[in-house]
Amino acid sequence: MIFYAVWQIGLVPLACLAVLAMRRQRRDAAWWYLAGAFFVSWIADAFALAGVEPWLMSLVYPVSQAALVGAVLLERRQAMAFVGALVTVGLVAVLWLGVDQPDVLVRTVAWLGVALIAYERDALGRLRMALLVAFGVGWLAWAGYAVRPSWSTWLAYQGVRALGVGTFCWAAWKPTPRLRVA
Repeated sequence: MIFYAVWQIGLVPLACLAVLAMRRQRRDAAWWYLAGAFFVSWIADAFALAGVEPWLMSLVYPVSQAALVGAVLLERRQAMAFVGALVTVGLVAVLWLGVDQPDVLVRTVAWLGVALIAYERDALGRLRMALLVAFGVGWLAWAGYAVRPSWSTWLAYQGVRALGVGTFCWAAWKPTPRLRVA
C-alpha cells in the first residue's frame, strides 16, 4: 500500500505547475520539462508495476531525468554531450556490470551530474536548492538504501524524494531566473 502512495510523488511537480496555471501564474516550457524529470520516476514505477524488468527501468529513468534537466540548464552543445555521456554510461553499465546491478553506476553519474550542474549555477536560487535536494541528497539517500536495503533506508529515500519535489514546488511558486530549453 505504501508503495502506491510514494509512487505518486512523481506527479506532484506537474500538479504544482497545473495549480499555478489555473491561478493564471503560468510557467514557461522549461519548468514543465523540469517537472517532467520528476514525472519520469512515476512512469518508471508504472512500468515496473506492469511487469517490465526492473533493471531496464533502473537504466532508463535516471538517464531520462538527467537529460531533461540538462536540456534546461545547459547550452545545447553541452546538453548533447551530457546526454551522450549518460547513454555511454548506461551501455557500459550493461556490458560491464550486466543487468543485475547497472543502476549503481548510472544513477551515480546521472544524479550527481544533475547536482553538479545545479551547484555551479548560483543564479538558480530556489530551483538550485530543489535540484540539489532531489538529485544530490536524493542520490545519497538512495546510496544508503542500495548499500543497506531496509524499510528505514527505503523510507528515508522516499522522504528525500518528497522533500525534493516540495522544494521544486516552492521554487516554481516564485520562479527566478527565467529558464529556457536548449
